[in-house]
Formats: sequence, structure tokens, C-alpha cells
Amino acid sequence: MRTALVAASALAVALVGQAAAADLPVGPAYRPAPVLIGYNWNGVYIGANVGWSRAQSNVSWAPNLMAFPVDGTTIAAASANRLTSNSVTGGAQAGYNWQAGNFLAGLEGDISFMNNNATFAATVPSLSESAQMNWLVTVRPRVGYVWDNWLFYATGGWAFGKVTFTDAVLSTAGPIGTTFQRDKSGYAAGAGVEYGIVGGWSAKLEYLYVNLGSVNGFMGPGGVPSSLIGVNHNMVDQIVRVGINYRFGGEREVVVKYP
Repeated sequence: MRTALVAASALAVALVGQAAAADLPVGPAYRPAPVLIGYNWNGVYIGANVGWSRAQSNVSWAPNLMAFPVDGTTIAAASANRLTSNSVTGGAQAGYNWQAGNFLAGLEGDISFMNNNATFAATVPSLSESAQMNWLVTVRPRVGYVWDNWLFYATGGWAFGKVTFTDAVLSTAGPIGTTFQRDKSGYAAGAGVEYGIVGGWSAKLEYLYVNLGSVNGFMGPGGVPSSLIGVNHNMVDQIVRVGINYRFGGEREVVVKYP
């Protein structure tokens, strides 16, 4: 009888305890602190850039020595020059990044405007040369390594621009000259570093080497092409620029995971 009373009392205490516990507020479940993985470069971006352009054109003339028996050799020597022009450049870019861990691959296109106009003039013999480029378009894949908010990348691809070359000489055969204007395709290659700031914004520093190849032709009296003098120009450009990009979906710029 005594044992039964003790058991009944214990059961009653347990039931009362459970009822009281049911009335207590339930605390939130514990969630471990997030672990930072790094900056997320994925997505489409647009931006603008400004920098410095250094364009160069190597020039050579090949006079027909039968037409210039007196001064043909002198003209050839005087015309062999490298024309150099420096200009501020600015433009815009857009692209897409795909990130997998620390590896990044992407595609970027840009357009740049500059005022590269290099000239050379000589008095003996009296000749002039000029090389001009005012805009440039490139489309380039990018591959890079991501380290926290930093992106280090290499890039290379297609380049396209309009070049204008003007040449003239006053020779024993009279005044001779011509102008070549061409839409030229070539290549661009370079490297850069980009830093993710916040909210999808990033800033970059980039170097590009651009080669648009050569233009070959002839010049003759009155600007009419003839076989009197063969002319060769090439156009290369080196660009150093800074830029800023905005990546859409920037509110997700930091990737986290929960243990």
C-alpha cells in the first residue's frame, strides 16, 4: 500500500512538471554562424573606363628606282619612320563572368575613343607622313584567379578599328601622295586586376596591347594610286586604363554557407 502511494505521488509530480513546461516560451533553434566563402563575381556587368593610349605606326616607302633614279634611295631612307602618338582614351564595357571556386571565366566587349594622330615631316626630301586612329572595339575572353575580393585575370581576343594613313612627297617626278583609310581587324591581349567593393560595384586596372596589322598600297601623282611608290603602314596601340563596373544582382555579392 505504501509503495503504491509513493508511485502515485511520483507520477503526479511528473505530470505537473510536464504541464508547466508546456506553458513556457520556446526559444529559437540554434543556428551556427555563417562561414564566409568569398566575393561572388558571377553575372552580367556594365561599366566605364578612362586611361592612356600610346599608338605607333611603322612606315616604309619603296620607290620605283626606275622612276626615281636620282632621289629614290634618299626617299626610301627618309620615309622609314616610327610615328608615335599619345592620347587620353575613354569608353565603356560590358561582359559576363562565370565563377567556379577560385576560377573565373568570362567574356567582355568594349569600345574606346581616342585622338591618336601621329605625324612626321622632312625637308630634304620634302615629305610628310601621318597615322590616325580615333576609335577601337575589342571582344575578349577573360580567365582569372579569385582571391577573396580580388580578381587577377588575363585576356585576349579580337580587335577592330578605323585607321587613316596619309603620305606625300615632293620628288623629281613632281608631287606624289595618297591617303589610305581602312577598317582593320586584329587582336588585343593583356592582363588586369579587379577589386570587388560592395553592392555589385568593382574597380579595375587593365593593360592592353592591340595590333591591327598592316596596310599596303601605292601612291602616285595627284593622289591617284600608281606603282611609283609602294607604301606600308602598321598600327599598334598600348592602352593602360582604370575602370569601374556594376554587376547586376550585387546584393548577393558575398557567398556564405552554414556548417
